[in-house]
Amino acid sequence: MIRIITDRKAAEAARRDGRDVWSEPAAVEALAILGVPAGVHDVADGPLPAGDAPVLVVDRPDDRTAAALLAWAADGGGLVVCGHDPGWTGIAATPAPDEAVVVLGDDRLRAFGGWALGETGEVAARWADGRPAVVTAPHGRGSIAVAGPDLWHTLVRITQGHPVERDGTPPDDGSAPVDDGWLKTDDGIALSWTEDRAVPDADAPYEHVHPPTRSLPYFGAAQADRWREVLLGLLLDTGATVAVVAPWPDGAPAAAHVSHDSDMNDDPSARAALDAFAAADVPVTWCFLYPGGYSQAVYDDVVAAGHEPGLHYNAMLDTPDCTWGFERLRDQLAWATYQVRGAAIVTNKNHFTRWEGWDEFWLWCERLGLRVDQSHGPSVQGAIGFPFGTCHPHHPILSAAHGNRPADVFDLPLQTQDLWLTCTDEVRDGFVAEALRRHGVVHLLFHGQHLQHHEGVRASFAAAVERLRAAGVAFHTSVALADWSERRRALTVRTSTQDDAVTVTVDGDRDGVALLLPPHLVPAGDQPYGRVERYGRTFTQVLLDGRSLRLVSA
Repeated sequence: MIRIITDRKAAEAARRDGRDVWSEPAAVEALAILGVPAGVHDVADGPLPAGDAPVLVVDRPDDRTAAALLAWAADGGGLVVCGHDPGWTGIAATPAPDEAVVVLGDDRLRAFGGWALGETGEVAARWADGRPAVVTAPHGRGSIAVAGPDLWHTLVRITQGHPVERDGTPPDDGSAPVDDGWLKTDDGIALSWTEDRAVPDADAPYEHVHPPTRSLPYFGAAQADRWREVLLGLLLDTGATVAVVAPWPDGAPAAAHVSHDSDMNDDPSARAALDAFAAADVPVTWCFLYPGGYSQAVYDDVVAAGHEPGLHYNAMLDTPDCTWGFERLRDQLAWATYQVRGAAIVTNKNHFTRWEGWDEFWLWCERLGLRVDQSHGPSVQGAIGFPFGTCHPHHPILSAAHGNRPADVFDLPLQTQDLWLTCTDEVRDGFVAEALRRHGVVHLLFHGQHLQHHEGVRASFAAAVERLRAAGVAFHTSVALADWSERRRALTVRTSTQDDAVTVTVDGDRDGVALLLPPHLVPAGDQPYGRVERYGRTFTQVLLDGRSLRLVSA
């Protein structure tokens, strides 16, 4: 297992002063998303446990621990260092800007804080001003890799944005009028409207109309996911054998999800949606909006068709029961549960992606047993794609007041609403391709009235389903994605080497679990395997059919 070195005493002292310390929780979450088995070692626990797995140092170690880590690396170990001043490694570092761009091959990735490094070893990425940002240098018989950007701050800031306390400032091109008087998730976007969006049609200004007359700029890169891939690459390049749990059941390259919001609550549009989803053979998460409602027959038919009932929390009206607050969320959840005859509701999406503050809504979800929230996504056309830099379900990190712990809720990002009506097929194909590259979830939201009245919406939906299935992607409800994510995270994976063979042992619910292994290794017996590209690298992928897997060099 990867060993994460942290300093909890220093982190807790900072949090008592009201300062966020993202290092340990964000590192644990990043590796969990990647499927990398890891354990945490606090510097107060004493000497580093024996082992040859890579060591990820996320907080500055004290002198005793630093000396032990450097000696271990000199003896052949692989250190990966990020999130703090890496000067103790012997690699020179100077502070980088609070917000800047890192150039990594063809990618330009936003970073929030960190250090510019000295010209040493192999430089894998540079800050936009040319200074090294990611380097790997030999150290005795081992190596030290340093990611200069503050990866932990960067991941949390991109995926959760800034606290939403006022209307966002829209870009000047007219593509994303977020300053509409309502507080929403995309008012807090941390990525740049001007630098971080793909621009299919460079002529501006853009008219924000439905359907769009041409392709508008969109957030085409899942930047947080790309940063996690950088971390994974540094760990794998230490040379140690690391078994990675493949992201989706049966080794699928990505996952797909369709949600439906019941705006207008009219039976004919619900019937049109039921017909469209049945024709595509797609199970959806159907988010029910208060007030009003369908006839009871529609609620019954939605559940009978195998769709997941969910809540579409409405805080967009002036009435006391449709404002922002825990009691309103609680009461609307009770209403929706009654409508579906007491069926469990564990998923929510806020109407209009409504949001306030930073983490209070996650705490409300925890109290009410809501396991998944789908509110982080675009409310306007120019925010389509990956405005929060990720297409992976993840646990958001709470504020220092709550110990910077991960919320017991999955954030399931949203990429667009109502294909064709909000984005061109060019933009659709662009963000679908990126989600496939990042091995995440393509999350498409629809409203019944648009499926009912617009052939273009139905046709674009059908084309997206066909494209995803051709790529080997299956469709899952929100609760199914949460179940899989929790089961995958609960697996215990151990690796041992003896007589030139590697044995991987996996404990937990292994149904549908596949492992990603170094490409030079193959199963020792006749168990099927394949070569796959994941996270920008080649792996041997093996679908488990038992607790242990013995591997030999190909």
